[in-house]
Amino acid sequence: MRLVCSLFVCLFFNASAFANALPASVKQALDSENVPLDNVSIYVKKIDASQPALAINVDVPRNPASVMKLVTGYVALDLLGPTYRWKTQFLAKGLPNQGKLNDGLWVKGSGDPSLNDAALHEVASELKQKYHLTEICCELNLDTSAFALPAFDAADFDGKPYRAYNAQAEAVMVNQQALRLQLALQGGKVLVVAYPAWKSLTIQADIKPVSDECKDWKSGLQIQREGEKISVRGNYPVSCGDKYLDVNWQNGSEYFSHVLRSAWEQVGGRVTFKTQLVPVPNNAIVLTEHVSPTLAEVLRDMNKTSNNVIARAMFLSLSRAGDETQIASTAKSEQTLKAWLQKKGWNFAELVLENGAGLSRVERINAAHLGLLLDDAFHSSVMPELMASLPIYGLDGSLARRKETGLLGRAHLKTGSLENVRSIAGYVVDAKGRYWSVVFMANGEKAGDTKKAQDALLTWIYQQE
Repeated sequence: MRLVCSLFVCLFFNASAFANALPASVKQALDSENVPLDNVSIYVKKIDASQPALAINVDVPRNPASVMKLVTGYVALDLLGPTYRWKTQFLAKGLPNQGKLNDGLWVKGSGDPSLNDAALHEVASELKQKYHLTEICCELNLDTSAFALPAFDAADFDGKPYRAYNAQAEAVMVNQQALRLQLALQGGKVLVVAYPAWKSLTIQADIKPVSDECKDWKSGLQIQREGEKISVRGNYPVSCGDKYLDVNWQNGSEYFSHVLRSAWEQVGGRVTFKTQLVPVPNNAIVLTEHVSPTLAEVLRDMNKTSNNVIARAMFLSLSRAGDETQIASTAKSEQTLKAWLQKKGWNFAELVLENGAGLSRVERINAAHLGLLLDDAFHSSVMPELMASLPIYGLDGSLARRKETGLLGRAHLKTGSLENVRSIAGYVVDAKGRYWSVVFMANGEKAGDTKKAQDALLTWIYQQE
């Protein structure tokens, strides 16, 4: 039956079948910004209806940007489960002897995207108190074998390697690979403070306060890193007040070592180790482990803030569904996801996956298949977790600033934004309390001018009789 439905989708949806059904308000909004209809795909369907109310260009493959996180998130919920947790183990060849680990400490990761410096501080405290450990000698061994990753250049996407969204997910990582900088105005100057900080970390700031509006303030800053020295230069609008800037360290293992070393020193431990990438030996024992929040909780962080590192980690983790011994890779996760689609009787022939996060110039999906996924997810056992993860119109996440009359709190939507790409997808509750699935994808030079059309479409759904 699902296969028949999939074929129906392929045959039924086409670019012209419902072109005349485009609501006047949506058409007016597109025309006012000179957005060609050919560059837009729209899917709208009342939940449990037999066919969509709107289907415009739904068979055209488009770049969804971060809306691709809906695909990754739903598949992860179904295959890994809402209660899935990532584990980071801390191991040794034996128990400490007279307060010292003579053969080093191993850290074996599974790609936990939630592990932060506070958690590492807790681990350091536990190691010290539980085992009366005072010194780790002579190696910190990081086992990153859970992920098999190709060579990665953080500058490839947009030439901005230090922007946090360009960080790669790794099997062992902390703070999503990012050092947090606080920019604070004080005495006519812009001060920069790093979190977490350690003794050998140096911050050099040469930032000029300016009277510009606080819009894309990050673009006015240039960041460079040389070893443990970070330089921040440029202009900063005083109207911004205090802000935080997350900086991709670019070397995940090195950054993890710095943060763990700092945490160990803070609890009074002596640091006499060097860091290397070494698999855990067979005879190692687990001293302690850190367990992440549930996948459902991590998914909320991912979708509410459109976090790309979390999405990359979640996508890679699909490789390990049902078998935590598997080595994750992009290719294996793609195979796993497409096998999941096939099991449902679906053939998304146009689907192109690169990282599952949507931070890509090549990822593709069409509106018909996104709509099919949304309808299926709504009737699934993981619907509450998926719905709870989506930004709420006018209230939180990437939709917090959108205040269209009548829609406050009535739309749960994932947004997507790249150069020449604007997308939304999710669910709308109309004035009568009925749920609708909606997909809006725009690609092309005028995609950035489609916000009015999106809001017009959402309002039209809300007002349906």
